[in-house]
Amino acid sequence: DIDGHWIVNMINCTAGVDAIYKIAEHPDVEAIMYNKLQYMLFNEKAKKASPIRGMTGNITQIQADKVWDLGYTGKGITVAVLDTGVNTDHVDLRDHLWSDSQGYHGKNTLDKNYDITDRDGHGTHCAGTICGDGSSGTATGMAPNATLMCIKALGDNGEGTAEAMVSAVEYAV
Repeated sequence: DIDGHWIVNMINCTAGVDAIYKIAEHPDVEAIMYNKLQYMLFNEKAKKASPIRGMTGNITQIQADKVWDLGYTGKGITVAVLDTGVNTDHVDLRDHLWSDSQGYHGKNTLDKNYDITDRDGHGTHCAGTICGDGSSGTATGMAPNATLMCIKALGDNGEGTAEAMVSAVEYAV
């Protein structure tokens, strides 16, 4: 059970104690770490948004709307969200989904499958901050015409591993 990761020159594997000590003796090995499942969301939970119409304060505060007027709306740009997944049926996001050659909108690097369903809400919130286009009546995204690659690197409770995050970055690249 070995996974090599080119982006950080890392190998993830399952090994016994004797093998770990033998690997540790190799001069090319800098560190050995346990790929521990841990909570990665700063104890925050997604909250139901209060209905507003128009643009949210995050857009006007950084003057993203003025940048849109210059023609920079994210069109032609793909942004990867590495989080708890994405609600791909969300009205503000569903028209912006990236697809691979098999029609998948991303990957689940924690469970090593293609189920990117967000059961926590955090990843969908982050995706909305990136490219929520206002189809629901409220513009939330900085780049409303960007394409969204959905990568579920965290579980439904916000837990993930270093290996899942590294795999997510590699997939995005």
